[in-house]
Amino acid sequence: MCKATFLLQDEKSVNVSLDFIRTWMKDTTSLVALSLASGRVVGVAVARSNSDSDKTDTYNRVQNFEGDALRKIMSLVNTLIKQANAYKELDCDVYFRVHVLCVHPSYQERGIDIALLKTCIQVASTLAIPAIGGVFTSGSRQALALKLGFRLISEIRYSRWVVDDEIVFDDPGKGNYSAAFMGMRIEESLHQSDDDGSIKYRSLVN
Repeated sequence: MCKATFLLQDEKSVNVSLDFIRTWMKDTTSLVALSLASGRVVGVAVARSNSDSDKTDTYNRVQNFEGDALRKIMSLVNTLIKQANAYKELDCDVYFRVHVLCVHPSYQERGIDIALLKTCIQVASTLAIPAIGGVFTSGSRQALALKLGFRLISEIRYSRWVVDDEIVFDDPGKGNYSAAFMGMRIEESLHQSDDDGSIKYRSLVN
């Protein structure tokens, strides 16, 4: 969605997006992957707990988003979140929401994304949070989530997201057909883990 809306060319949207990420990371439950060779950040999973009693999702939806590109993206994401009704679908009052899952292009296909998402599951389990969920906007990320035991809860096809008679995300990239809210109960994820019941992950990045 960022590519289709030219978000990187919209300075206001970029700055506001970074402000949101900084706020989400204050919970200290986000993750980074570092290169062993250079020490630089090559991947990140920005995640935090969302509470129904605190109306976290509602608060996120009603905020005023500045920047044209960000408004377009968050309009779809917030509609998807509301449509998903995660607390009911996951049968919980609190779930661990993955807001951002990103790996540097030069480090793709190295298993970093799956390691980050697996570790998010582990963090949620450690914090005794009963469920995990997130919005996955590419075909590859959706396939990754399915592999780890997530299920599709709600989906919006890009070709059907029309505003003022125009398709907003008309070029989301090859293989990217929808934005999907996916989630699972944490105990379900344990059946997807190793035979000894623990969730293991690789953190080897050269």
